Amino acid sequence: MSDPLDSLITSDNEKPNLELLAKIINKFIRFTPEGEIIEDKPYIKLKDWQKVLLFLLARKVIFIKKLKKEFKEEISPKVISENTCIKYNTVTKVLCSQLKGVTKSINGKHKIPNYNLYKCEELIKK
Repeated sequence: MSDPLDSLITSDNEKPNLELLAKIINKFIRFTPEGEIIEDKPYIKLKDWQKVLLFLLARKVIFIKKLKKEFKEEISPKVISENTCIKYNTVTKVLCSQLKGVTKSINGKHKIPNYNLYKCEELIKK
């Protein structure tokens, strides 16, 4: 007999909902075949915390699609800042406030676990 509580347990290894991931970033970001992130016009109007969220989701796409070799999804706040042109202090604040509970920190590097894509969808609508 199986334990009905087993269906409530999830992990980072859970497969991402690719349709949901594409839906979340579709109107904001595209990619070159080499894995470069291209921000579309609506992206410019977003708040810094939304840009950080979308940047982390874009890294998930690059990782899943293997657009870059030896690419890790996790990234430090400093490198997020360098890539998004958002001040480092703002990035760290965003990760500790608006994106707290959405991102996961592993040795000081952040990523969005696949099981949090639904949270991301709700946040980006705001």
